[in-house]
This record gives sequence, structure tokens and C-alpha cells, in this order.
Amino acid sequence: MSILKKTKFLAAAAAAAVAFVATGASAAPVPCSDNPTLNRMLIDDSQVGACLDSGIGNLNGNPNGGNADPFLTGVGSAYELASKSDAIDNNRFNLVFTQVQGEATGTWSFDASAWAEYTDLAIGFKFGTGNNPDEWFVYSVATLVSSGDWQFINQFGQGGGLSHMNLYGIAGQFPPGQVPEPAGLALLGIGALG
Repeated sequence: MSILKKTKFLAAAAAAAVAFVATGASAAPVPCSDNPTLNRMLIDDSQVGACLDSGIGNLNGNPNGGNADPFLTGVGSAYELASKSDAIDNNRFNLVFTQVQGEATGTWSFDASAWAEYTDLAIGFKFGTGNNPDEWFVYSVATLVSSGDWQFINQFGQGGGLSHMNLYGIAGQFPPGQVPEPAGLALLGIGALG
């Protein structure tokens, strides 16, 4: 194969990979439990890697004390609070969300600069459901993702509003020059497919 043909092939393969990623062709809901009745939060795998934990109570970001954050004192003990959507003095990565009026669906985002300080990020959603099971959900954030969509299935007919969100991180930085870039990830995907 000539160099010109190889170049055209690689350009076409890169364009196809970017189009595949951009369309979310592999997007699928990430469950938080093997029990389907407990999977009341919908967020797809183009935004998050896995559900780390879910439960009853409040995600307050406090790692200590009698009213400690159940994620930080449980499976998320390696994480620290990076940003809190409803905190005036602790929202340094501008964690925000929207909610469609009268519906339990919306968007979320935070400043992508969080990826410069943390090697892993997790995003927590706290819903008001009349204190019924699965009020909160925490997901690992897919590498370099800083925004997405959410949906909550309100089975109880009470509450259903997104109260607040927390961004958790594991401190550390990617080695200099090693931070993955979207174009590099697309080429890596092409190599894996090849």
C-alpha cells in the first residue's frame, strides 16, 4: 500500500472513530444494582465508567463525624470532596446541574480543570424521594468527561428533585505529557480495533 493510500486510510479510520464516539453508538445505562428495582438512576456509559455505590442518606462531603458522608466513609474512602454544587465556599470546579421543570431529568457539568488535579473523579447525585431507598448514587466519571445528562425514575411519587451533587477525586496528576487527549484516545481506539 502506498504512503498516500495509508494516509487516506488512517484519516478515514480516525474520522470514523471520532464519529462513532460522537454519536454515542455504544451508550448504555450503567446500573447501580443487580436488582432492577433499585436501578432508578439513568446515566450512560459514555459519561461514566461504573456505579461505585448507592444508598439512603445524604452525600454531605463530610469525611468524619456522626453525620459523615456514606460514600467517603464506605467504598469511596480513597476519595476526597473536590466540589459541591450547593456550597458557596467549596465549589471550586463549578459543579452545576440543570433539571427540567416538573421532570426528573437534566444535565450536569464541572470545570475540566479538575482532571489536572485528580487521577480519578466520581460524581454523586442526591435526590429527594421522601427518604425511600436509593436516594443517592455515585459513579466513576469516564476519563476527561466533564459534562453529561441524568435521569431519575421516581417510583415513590414523592420528591424526585435533584437536591445537590458532589464531585469526588483521588488526588494526583497524570504524569506531565501523559494526560490523554480526545484525539489521542480516538487513535488508541483505532489501534485497538485494528
